[in-house]
Amino acid sequence: MRQHSSPLKANSLENKDVSAEQKQKKRAHHAITIVANTQNELLIFYQLCAVLIFLNVSSSLFQVCYGQLSAPKTRNFKCNSDGCCDQHEWCRFWASIGECRSNMEWMNDNCQIACASCRRSHTPQLALPHPPPRIQPKSQTSSSREHSLKQPVQNQGTVQRGKVRAGNGGSCAQIAENPESAAEQLTSSGLLQTIEDVSSRQTLSLDDITRAVSSGCVPELTLPECSRLLCFHLAYRSMDGSCNNLKRPLLGASFRAYLRHLPAQYEDASNIRRPTPREASRLLLASSQMNSHEQLNSLVMQWGQFISHDMARTTLHPTANCGTCDVIPSKCIPVTISSKDTNDAFRQKVCLKISRSVPVCGTGNPSRPREQLNENTAFVDGSQIYGSSNRDLQKFRDGRTGMLKMSSFNNLLVLPFDESRCTSLSSCAASFSAAISRFIKFLGLSSMHILFAREHNRIVRALQNLNSAWSGDRLFQEARKIVGAQIQVILYHEFLPRILGSSFERLIGPYRGYDPQVDPSVSNEFTTSAYRFGHGMILLRNKVVNIWEQYPRLSENGQPIVQGSFIFGDGIFKSQKILFEGGIDPILRGLWNTPLKKPHGMTPSITERMFGSTDLGSLNIMRGRDHGIPSYNKWRQFCGMEHIGSFDLLNAQVSDENLRKTLAAIYTSPDDLDLYVGGMLEDSVIGGLVGPTLACIIGDQFKRTRDGDRLVINHKIVHIHNEESWHFYFSTTWKRLKGQGNMARILCDNGDRISQVPVHAFMLPQSGGLMEQCGGIARIDLTKWRE
Repeated sequence: MRQHSSPLKANSLENKDVSAEQKQKKRAHHAITIVANTQNELLIFYQLCAVLIFLNVSSSLFQVCYGQLSAPKTRNFKCNSDGCCDQHEWCRFWASIGECRSNMEWMNDNCQIACASCRRSHTPQLALPHPPPRIQPKSQTSSSREHSLKQPVQNQGTVQRGKVRAGNGGSCAQIAENPESAAEQLTSSGLLQTIEDVSSRQTLSLDDITRAVSSGCVPELTLPECSRLLCFHLAYRSMDGSCNNLKRPLLGASFRAYLRHLPAQYEDASNIRRPTPREASRLLLASSQMNSHEQLNSLVMQWGQFISHDMARTTLHPTANCGTCDVIPSKCIPVTISSKDTNDAFRQKVCLKISRSVPVCGTGNPSRPREQLNENTAFVDGSQIYGSSNRDLQKFRDGRTGMLKMSSFNNLLVLPFDESRCTSLSSCAASFSAAISRFIKFLGLSSMHILFAREHNRIVRALQNLNSAWSGDRLFQEARKIVGAQIQVILYHEFLPRILGSSFERLIGPYRGYDPQVDPSVSNEFTTSAYRFGHGMILLRNKVVNIWEQYPRLSENGQPIVQGSFIFGDGIFKSQKILFEGGIDPILRGLWNTPLKKPHGMTPSITERMFGSTDLGSLNIMRGRDHGIPSYNKWRQFCGMEHIGSFDLLNAQVSDENLRKTLAAIYTSPDDLDLYVGGMLEDSVIGGLVGPTLACIIGDQFKRTRDGDRLVINHKIVHIHNEESWHFYFSTTWKRLKGQGNMARILCDNGDRISQVPVHAFMLPQSGGLMEQCGGIARIDLTKWRE
């Protein structure tokens, strides 16, 4: 039976009409008596009493409940071998509603196990039938109660008994003083807790947010009490990222507003001096030139998208509600199409219909400008695989086992999908389900998700073979921790140095240790503008003359498969190409064998045919305005560059004179230039893929993400002269991995028939990513996890 998590209220309804109270009491007494007369339903009786007390029906009902108790056990109800006891049957319930703090003296003497207040020497007191009444009822602030009646409390299980159990709060508090060895100390002392029991706190899920959208705003996650699950938080991440910072529990948590480094700068509708987003996109961002990288392959693009879905997801109003080209305040912001636009289809539609991001409740006023919600945790923790709340996890985890749900179809192990909607190649309307959203749109991203879901389950099976006594919860948490560590190392070791180039050391640099003063939250400018540089890398070019924007699919011998390549637009919502045309291997081989498109300039697939009918460049520009992102000039100053008064002064960052002239022609002033446009036009930093302004914002984010994460793998990266010479100092998880969790190994372990890969997975085989048989790629030695 689920226990109610709300506080016990001791105040009576003394001001109510007496006769009404008597009638109410009589009805409650009758209901309680019926339940209590059934001996097997005693627990239900307790629960009903608790609910009545919580509802504050009447102070006299306390006596009804307590009077009907069939002599509950009030002495040595549950005792440990060391003499530590819960004296009363209700101890655990009282602890769950906060009595350990509100009635500390009595509870610590009589409910020691429930309150984690065991002492080495203990002389139990004679317990009273129930705790003494408080002088003042426990209060709850209005902010913490916001939306509480709308959001159901979910019971995610109880603490595992036996060798691995929830332990003494004092002991865990001592272990917390040395967080780097916390997991080992918890395990050796028998204090390791593997279940995140959120039944006593208010949580949110994607379903809650979806339901709230219709109200016009979305709620934020409220403050948890980290001490209640301290043993769990020391060893594992919470699903929603809360309590990573034990003193400031909401830093980096999901369902919180994005961080802002600069105040929001929303447009005044009566004084708009900027060009339309479509005009800026068409004249400045769109390009048919294919400027390919000499060394990097297109897995870089796909990994970048995979990481973006780990860290950020913004709540949007449904586009279906934007059926006209009229501005609908707070909901719809259409992009006007000029009569001179070169896209006939766009001209006929008159506008591009774009929905606004949903504001956080309580924002959008002079005291707190409109803010947007991040549905994901800010940490690199595999949120795109596992979700960012306990309730969302249940959709993807296979019951209480350690495994993630997967479907077997055509001898392929894939993400779950509705098989009834996919009977053949020509009759398949199914899409894969994943934590980032209900459906994954693009085949390359689907392939990456399938790869890492398989990796999680592979690790679970291996750990289960090594530790047969481990519960499903322990297996899940340990596998999740290992997968998260692998993602972090690929990100900081293989990916970011190639994005930031020579600025990597200055902007991110070696790891100095966890800093609880650092806020890891995702910044609005990072997710809304800077990290969208990757949209400029979407596109592959086939060597066949006049065939552009092709994603090749290659067989084991490196030749195109019989089904051939596919254009970007044909890879959207086309799960059947995985299910019936060879799985994920041909797609992944095609990505690592194709040169990466440099991000400067967006191809026609993106600006003219995105999702068949829109312009992603226009959408990105408008999203920045929707979120009130300050101008490019403001961010130049933030990043230590000078404020410019004319576009001619951009010559140090934008060497193309024609681009500077076009900027001057359509923007009135550099102070009006959109961050996304200015950032995308900058020349790349040495050895990197982005310009100095975007590098600054991206570097800031990933440095804070790492340094403000108590549970990061704790790696210090020292960049030596050779790009591939790195030295790592890892916490226990990564000491066990010993650098063996790279992208190449994950491709080998989780492809269907991948037998050789580039040693450096993000590099073209012919330019540094030399092909290696999978047998020659170092494996993770999971025997280090044997207990």
